[in-house]
Amino acid sequence: MTFVDNSADLLLLRPGDAAQEDELAGFQIAFTRRPAVIAAARSAADVVAAVRYAAAEDLPVGVQATGHGLCGAHEGGVLVTTRRTDGITADPAARTVRVQAGVRWGQVVAAAGPYGLAPRMGAPPTS
Repeated sequence: MTFVDNSADLLLLRPGDAAQEDELAGFQIAFTRRPAVIAAARSAADVVAAVRYAAAEDLPVGVQATGHGLCGAHEGGVLVTTRRTDGITADPAARTVRVQAGVRWGQVVAAAGPYGLAPRMGAPPTS
């Protein structure tokens, strides 16, 4: 099922949809999460569309990036997953790296390292 808002083509997954369990998968498996809808974001516009959808349906919203942490507001509401937003831009002159919400630290290390930059982190580079 898709929900279109201002040119965002947002994939919404509901209980029973074949892709929902894969979308919920992450590193944190201590708790079962059961949102009413998963919004699989691919861009900032998708996130905006998901929040607008949740507001229109009067549902709480939570966010899951790569699946390490758990958000509290997704049970019975809208869980926005951002794993597809994985762009990285390194600016060696400014000595900065800009990362999107779904980027894993190993990707950051790989993008920053060639410029002598290193991110602060508390996880192995494979995560």
